Amino acid sequence: MSEQICVSVIVPVYNAEKHIKTCLEVLLKQDFRKSFEIIMIDDASSDNTRNIIKMCKFPRLRLYSLTSNSGPSAARNVGIKNAKGEYVFFIDVDDHIAENTLTTLYSIANKTDCDFVFSDFKRIENSRNQRNNTYTFPTDKSFGNNELLEAMRRELYDPFLGHLGLFGCHGRLIRRSIISDNNIFFQEELRFFEDKTFCWDIFGFVHSARYVRKQLYSYYVQPNVRTAVVEGLNRGFPVKYFKLIRSHIKNSMKQRGLAAKEIEKHGDQGFIFIIITALVSYSRSMALGKVNLEEGVQCRRKIIVDIIADPDVSKAIRNYSPSKKESSWIPKAIAWRSRRLLEFACNRRAKEVVRIRREGKA
Repeated sequence: MSEQICVSVIVPVYNAEKHIKTCLEVLLKQDFRKSFEIIMIDDASSDNTRNIIKMCKFPRLRLYSLTSNSGPSAARNVGIKNAKGEYVFFIDVDDHIAENTLTTLYSIANKTDCDFVFSDFKRIENSRNQRNNTYTFPTDKSFGNNELLEAMRRELYDPFLGHLGLFGCHGRLIRRSIISDNNIFFQEELRFFEDKTFCWDIFGFVHSARYVRKQLYSYYVQPNVRTAVVEGLNRGFPVKYFKLIRSHIKNSMKQRGLAAKEIEKHGDQGFIFIIITALVSYSRSMALGKVNLEEGVQCRRKIIVDIIADPDVSKAIRNYSPSKKESSWIPKAIAWRSRRLLEFACNRRAKEVVRIRREGKA
C-alpha cells in the first residue's frame, strides 16, 4: 500500500531557469517528516527550465508541460487535477518559504482538522523585509463561520490586506477535498486577481481556518522586472473580467447563506474595489519601472476608457463605500467619468503605496 501524501506542493513555472534551482532547494530543505510531493507545471518555457527540473532526483517530483503559454491559472489547474495530497500548497517559483513552513502549517491543520491554514509573509526588496514586525493579525487566530464572513467583508474594503492575507492562494494549506468535491479551479482567462477569485470560490465551502503569526512565506519585490500581473494586464483586462470576478464574490456570499440584498451590496462593493485595486496595482508597476511608461499609459488608458463608459460601473460606484485607507479621489474620478483625473489620482496613489510599503506600514 502506497504512503499517504500529506501535501501536494504546486509550482507553475515559465522561463524560470534563473530561479528553479533555488526553488527546488528551498522545497527539498523542508524539515517536514511526512510525505509530500512537488508538482511543477511548465507553461511552455522557451529556456532551459524543463531540463533543470528533470535533473532533480526527488522521487516525488512530477513535471507536466503545457503545449502553449496559457498563464499561471491554467498551469495551477493542471497541478490541481494531478495532486494526490490531503492538502495543496501553492508557491511561485521566485518566492521562498522558511524550512519549517510545511511542518508548521500541517501540524496545525492536522491537530485542529481545519480546512485552510495560512501564515504571514515577508515582502523583500533589496534584501530588506518591508514588513519587519508588521503582521496581518496581532496573534494567532481561528476563523469559524462568523469570523470568515467578517474577513470576507473586510476583503472588499481594506486596500492593504495584501495578496497574502486571508485571501490568495500562495503560502497556505488548502484541504484538497474542498477543491475536488466542489469542482473548484482557477479562472484561466484571468491573469490578474485569479488567486483571490479562486479563494472566493474556496471560502464558499471552508468551515474553519487558522492563521499563524509567523512570516513563513517570502515574496520578492523586483523593480524593473515584469511580473505576471503586469503581463496579464498588458494583454488587456476588459470590464467583463471584473464582472466575472464579481460573480464569484456573489456566489461565495450566497453559498454562505447571506440574504439577496446583502449579496448584491457586497457584489457592487467588490466590483468597484477590484477595479480600483487593478488600476493602482498597474500604476504601481509603472512607478517601479516594471512596465515601459509610454506602453503603460496606453494600456491603462484603454482599461480606464472601458471602465468609465460601462453602465454597470456607473451604477455600482453610487453605492461604493471607500475606506479611510484608500484614495478618495479615485472613486470620485470614476463616478465623474473623468479619465484625466483618474489617471492623475492613480499615479499619486501608486507612489503613496510604494512609500507606505517601503516604510513598513503595510
